[in-house]
Amino acid sequence: MKKTLPFLCFITVGLVSAALPGQSYAENPITNQAQVNKNNPRTMEESASLNYQHTGNATSLTTDSGEILYPYAHSHPTIDCAPLHLCVIHLMDHEKINNLSLGDTVRWIVQTGEAGTRAVVLIKPTEDKLTTNLVITTNRGRIYYLNLQSTANHYIPMVGFYDPEEIIKHVLDQQEKITEQQKDNIATLPSVNPQDINFDYWCEGSETLPERIFSSLGKVFIQLPTAWIEGKAPVLFIVENGQEILTNYELNHHYYVVNHLFKEAHLIIGSGNNQKTITIHAGKRPLFESWLN
Repeated sequence: MKKTLPFLCFITVGLVSAALPGQSYAENPITNQAQVNKNNPRTMEESASLNYQHTGNATSLTTDSGEILYPYAHSHPTIDCAPLHLCVIHLMDHEKINNLSLGDTVRWIVQTGEAGTRAVVLIKPTEDKLTTNLVITTNRGRIYYLNLQSTANHYIPMVGFYDPEEIIKHVLDQQEKITEQQKDNIATLPSVNPQDINFDYWCEGSETLPERIFSSLGKVFIQLPTAWIEGKAPVLFIVENGQEILTNYELNHHYYVVNHLFKEAHLIIGSGNNQKTITIHAGKRPLFESWLN
């Protein structure tokens, strides 16, 4: 029976990012590294992945700690190691090593470990001018094929990877969730007739007042400030003959929608000593009240 193997990621890392004593740092041979805007709230990997989505070019990255990140399945680097010095390979978050096979087990030493949620592979050659390969399989179906070479002049201390396709999917999923939440939060207001809108309402009783009040087609719409929606929403009473009466109303987006007209209403905010009452009046504000306010 013919077996289908998972996709192989052929990785050869060729960046010189550290120098041995007495040696100078070599220039970075990696080109097209993603230049990430530090003001961008996205992570470096997210920015590079979204750039790949638009350009088709997945770039290598350098973190603040000097670690080189290569895009999984999009790069062909070679890891330069120095005799008796460790090279550290970080796999991706929440990835476990299933199997690790080293070509030359006599002159190369390899160990595995963990750093937080990331699996770590430590590599050390015992001699100069050696070449071999390393294959790592993981619980997430990835296969890393690494070419290794030893050189006495320079080496790469830390190497890691990011998966552009996986990150793009995650970002798009998050954007879709946010969009759906916005759709759920923004309910469609009942139909209003532009020719029937009446803005003749005014308020008193607090420094913070409803942002807008109007009526249309027999309904009253009271637009509440965002802070009221995010906190404890006020209670609405209709005032008839000096008495507060509970009435039916619904919260629709940032609006209280009252299903009938009224002459006066109270919005009760807070409780106890912090309670405030805002009075809503139907009709134009009296000239005396307008002058005072």
